[in-house]
Amino acid sequence: MNNSRTTLARRLAVAFAAVAAMTALLTAVLVSVSWDVQFDRYIRSNLESVAQSWAQVFASGYQQTGTWEGGWLANVPRFGMMRGGIGLELLDQNGRVLMQDLGFQRYLTGGPGQLQQPEGPVVETPVLVDNQIVGTVRVWSPSTGRLQSDIDERFRRAALWALGTAALLAVALATAVGVWYARRVTRPILRITETAQALRSGNEHARTNMVGEDEVGLLAKTFDEMADAIEADRELERRLTGDVAHELRTPLQAIQATVEAMQDGVLPADPERLEVVRNETVRLGRLADGILELTRLERGSVPFSMQRIDVATPVRAAADTHRALMESLDLVMTVDIVEGLHVMGDDERLRQALGNLLSNAARYTPEGGRVEVSVRKETDQAVITVADTGIGIAEQDLPRVFSRFWRADEARSRATGGLGIGLSVVKEIVERHHGTIGARRRDGDGSVFSIRLPLA
Repeated sequence: MNNSRTTLARRLAVAFAAVAAMTALLTAVLVSVSWDVQFDRYIRSNLESVAQSWAQVFASGYQQTGTWEGGWLANVPRFGMMRGGIGLELLDQNGRVLMQDLGFQRYLTGGPGQLQQPEGPVVETPVLVDNQIVGTVRVWSPSTGRLQSDIDERFRRAALWALGTAALLAVALATAVGVWYARRVTRPILRITETAQALRSGNEHARTNMVGEDEVGLLAKTFDEMADAIEADRELERRLTGDVAHELRTPLQAIQATVEAMQDGVLPADPERLEVVRNETVRLGRLADGILELTRLERGSVPFSMQRIDVATPVRAAADTHRALMESLDLVMTVDIVEGLHVMGDDERLRQALGNLLSNAARYTPEGGRVEVSVRKETDQAVITVADTGIGIAEQDLPRVFSRFWRADEARSRATGGLGIGLSVVKEIVERHHGTIGARRRDGDGSVFSIRLPLA
């Protein structure tokens, strides 16, 4: 792991240094190109200044003599020698060469008379006398270096040296920053990896405990949430194993004791004893089915068909289904339902939840008691209430009402076939509908269960 971290840190540092070097190189190229462009402009500007100055000199001479003849051009100073090798030509209005000053020799009229074709920039300026063009001055430099002074050259070398030094410093600084940043980036990654290894080794409580709003912080937060979910699933499995073992023990012991008694001849193997074994076997099957359904609900593997429905529909259907049961137990059931409260829900699952509540109410309400079912609206919620006049729930037991295998009356619920997971199933169904369920003691005797679902 340390090698991987070192490799990543080295790669980031090298990447920072490479970016800095490329930036410095690009800057050097741009500065060099810009220097050349600006220097060319500088040369042309100087040549234009020189051409204009000598155009004025020639115009003054022409104005005094009125002609290019007379030999006065021979008295013009050697321009090329004065300007470090700049070439100059004087042409008359017909384009004939009157004078050439090439820095190393001069030709007057009667010389070669051929226009020079220099490689560098050429500047032409008209010679004006009384606003009439009497000639043209052409100026150029055979070598651009001749126009560059020692000061210019020293400045250029100093600039390039400073640029190179800055590039080296930038690369060094980028490398240092890259190393620092790489370590900072890899440190939380290493912490996440170490936490993952601890979880793999069996330490279920290992967490990164990192905070932050950047991508790495969100990754660590998500990782911790995943670890919490895994720990919760494992705790759920342990609880399920313990609860199932506890619930299976009683019917299995009853079956074992009855069968052994019949084998030993203590009890006859008559239909009555066989019925006991059958009842306990049926109970075990119901318990297994209930546990399986609850587990699937808790893990979210049970599909729900969510549609816009009137909440009165599943409530009324559940009440009608249990009406015969209530009458057989000599219980009075009243139904008070407000129509038109629509929710997003699964009609069948809501009937199942209401059926479990009504079954519990019937199981724990003595003969002559009442079961009241109501639906009403509170703000933006539909509230479904199932109240009874049964044995009620002790205050200390209210927090455990929706825990799996909890019973208000252990002995009686076993006798009437209760599995202790009905309310857990109800809670899971309600939560899948983004609702809440609560329980409280009723004034006097009995209990009240309230389901709150958001209106669609």
